[in-house]
Amino acid sequence: MLEMKNIVKDYSGFKAVDNVNFSMHKGEIVAIIGPSGSGKSTLLRCINGLNSITSGQIELKGTTGMVFQHFNLFPHMTCAENITYAPIKVKKEKKENAYEEANKLLKMVGLESKANVYPAHLSGGQKQRIAIARALAMKPDIMLFDEPTSALDPEITGEVLNVMKLLAKEHTTMIVVTHEMGFAKEVADRVIFMDGGVIVEEGTPKEIFDNPENERLISFLGSMLRA
Repeated sequence: MLEMKNIVKDYSGFKAVDNVNFSMHKGEIVAIIGPSGSGKSTLLRCINGLNSITSGQIELKGTTGMVFQHFNLFPHMTCAENITYAPIKVKKEKKENAYEEANKLLKMVGLESKANVYPAHLSGGQKQRIAIARALAMKPDIMLFDEPTSALDPEITGEVLNVMKLLAKEHTTMIVVTHEMGFAKEVADRVIFMDGGVIVEEGTPKEIFDNPENERLISFLGSMLRA
């Protein structure tokens, strides 16, 4: 479904992504972990075209939906309007069909009662769940999550992770940049560890978390466990 060959993203001599090769299949869930500044989010943004690549080749069979760290909801629109805006404007869906789908998505993320509420009246966890529903409304082939819980208080992080676990059970193709090691271990089919713009190690959750081989990965996991 996705293949990235020799991807480089260079910012005036600084390679945020340095010769990365990566591929995934339909229905696969890949978690990308690593320290801040390791190139995780840049790689994600290269996949959906928010960042242009300096060199390399990306082959994508389908479309992507993106869930950002800081929600990026339209503040002047209700939750239902946020979810239906792109399907109506971009895909030219009929308004009634778009709102019918929005209601289904709101129910799925547990916020059916918030259809006519504005983002300012939502908690962080609720905003992120609306952002997930908005991305799903476009029926993307791959869902991209860029540290979706990092801006949330710990007590409401579970709200968002539970929705993502539900998507995983439905075999939604997902790439998740995350600092939630427990989520990566439980849900991902494959875990990638990035550092310095390169993929240092990848494998199954068991391989990465129980039997890490690279010293940098061992150090990173140790620091996460101490945090």
